[in-house]
Amino acid sequence: MLRTMKAAALAALLMLCCGQAVAAEGLKDEEQVLALTRRMMETAMTREPDAVFAMLKPHYPVDPAEIDALSSNARMYWAAITTRFGKPLAYELVQTERIGKSFVRYTFLQKFEKHALRWTFSFYRPKDSWLANTFKFDDTIEPLYQAD
Repeated sequence: MLRTMKAAALAALLMLCCGQAVAAEGLKDEEQVLALTRRMMETAMTREPDAVFAMLKPHYPVDPAEIDALSSNARMYWAAITTRFGKPLAYELVQTERIGKSFVRYTFLQKFEKHALRWTFSFYRPKDSWLANTFKFDDTIEPLYQAD
């Protein structure tokens, strides 16, 4: 099941990165970007991923139909995730990374009763505003470990 989840997450990531370009609402600064990702995580605590996808859609420069298809796939896997991991308990921002002044990536850990998910949101600033660049969730937490 985890391989299937990882394959689905990879497919979603590739489709979101390589889709047809469309107009998207930019966010004016990193404060707005972080606020949006926090609202998305709050939503993920009580609703299925399609609600999170819907919040990101206005800021993604790809065809909204592609996001809708990915959202539908994510909804199918969510039942398996909650059955295996239990109920969501909390979330925390665990990593913030930047590439110069052009990219920012926020990584959150969503804790469940039996395991956790990693949510990653990446934004790109081509000019004066920030656009969603990539988005994924999976249960690959190994990269989050840091030596003391």
